[in-house]
Amino acid sequence: MSASRKADIERIQQAAVWMARLWSDQPTEREQQACNAWRKSNPANEKAWQCTVNAQASLARAPANSGHLIARSRALSRRNLLGLAGFAAGGLIFSSGYLLRKDSSPDSYTELLTHVELSTATGELKKLSLSNNNQLVVNTATDISMPATNLLVLSIGEIWLENNGRHPLQIKTPSGTITHHGGQLSVRHTGTDSQVSLFNGKPASIMGRKMHSAFTLNPTQKINFTASKTDSLTATNLNEISWLSGKLVVQDMPLTEFVAELSRYRKGVLRIAPELSHLAVTGAFSLKNTDLILQQLQASLPIKVKQLTRYWVNICAV
Repeated sequence: MSASRKADIERIQQAAVWMARLWSDQPTEREQQACNAWRKSNPANEKAWQCTVNAQASLARAPANSGHLIARSRALSRRNLLGLAGFAAGGLIFSSGYLLRKDSSPDSYTELLTHVELSTATGELKKLSLSNNNQLVVNTATDISMPATNLLVLSIGEIWLENNGRHPLQIKTPSGTITHHGGQLSVRHTGTDSQVSLFNGKPASIMGRKMHSAFTLNPTQKINFTASKTDSLTATNLNEISWLSGKLVVQDMPLTEFVAELSRYRKGVLRIAPELSHLAVTGAFSLKNTDLILQQLQASLPIKVKQLTRYWVNICAV
């Protein structure tokens, strides 16, 4: 082996060691400063760092042209990082055959009776059983009700629904009504429009409150709609339902969008400077500890997390 090749391998190994330290549970400020000093001391060191980051990104199915630093989750242990196989071994990348099953989580399903209202708190997730062996999962900060056996009303928030029965289920949102004939879909209403993703099963129909005719949504399709119009169809993104497993999985997401999504799971105010929108994040993060996610972002990106109080956090440029 040539001396230059050996030196490159040693730098890659050192970069992996630094990543293990920074992406551990509690990276110290001294470790962050030491890593930055090592990267700046030699252009070859910075190249090794970027190569290691890109190797991790490819395992996480990140876009090959991503040029930004990547923030990771605690699910990547030191052993995983040194082996450059963290995401693949940890099962954090969802395949097209992904299904949520009763035994996929220690949390059991509870029965949801009709004529009830249910709300989840910030960061809370509930799994419920409906009639005909249908399954419902309610995400953070969601308000739903079930006025009839085959009718769900989503006022705000996000749900995942598996219809295993012989009868269609209707989901009403402030935008309109989705008729779910079978399979798995997610519905989200957090702003002025509703988003529906149909992952498998039979085609669903969507009728906005002010629409003249229904719109058909086929499996593996996603759409946003308001009371009077629909956006263009796009492909379903399995990362968007990573919350089912208590994760936030993203690929090359602008940092400002990532923080906005993270704020749905964190109590209080979480603000970010708009000029940081050029930074992007790829990774899998455990929603059980949003403080740790903020630490990981600060360790991997040129940002400063200023925690004024437990419930007021500002993110700005270094």
